[in-house]
Amino acid sequence: MSKPDRSYHPGQLVPSFFVDSVETERTFYIERLGFAHRMGIVGRDGHLDFCIVTREASMIMFARPQERRDGTAERYPTPRPLELYIRIEDVDAYHADVTRRGAAIEHPLTDQWWGDRNFAVRDPYGYRIWFNQTVLAFEEVRPPAGVTIV
Repeated sequence: MSKPDRSYHPGQLVPSFFVDSVETERTFYIERLGFAHRMGIVGRDGHLDFCIVTREASMIMFARPQERRDGTAERYPTPRPLELYIRIEDVDAYHADVTRRGAAIEHPLTDQWWGDRNFAVRDPYGYRIWFNQTVLAFEEVRPPAGVTIV
């Protein structure tokens, strides 16, 4: 296991996902998405019960459920009802890095009308993760016809 990153200071919201294999998620986020291992807890069976990974100001926690829970299986058959939207300092450079690491890009790098430049991948448990960078000031945003910003 890699050395824990002790210098990290998380943002305001930290999602926690229950998954059947913490190792599977940890490996994907580290090897394919370039996250850092912050901390893990090994269970009695020698497998990770819990893990924290970080990237810039984002932190995500993964845990094996201690009691039966629905929806913790890998390659969940339907889209998950939750998606992550993670800000990245340089989304173009990060997109190139993630692509080089072999992550399958689900939605291509695109400039959005609301001022973000983003792309998406899907993790082994079916969660879509969007990575974005704001490229336009709010004053510059021009919504398409039919869209009203309130």
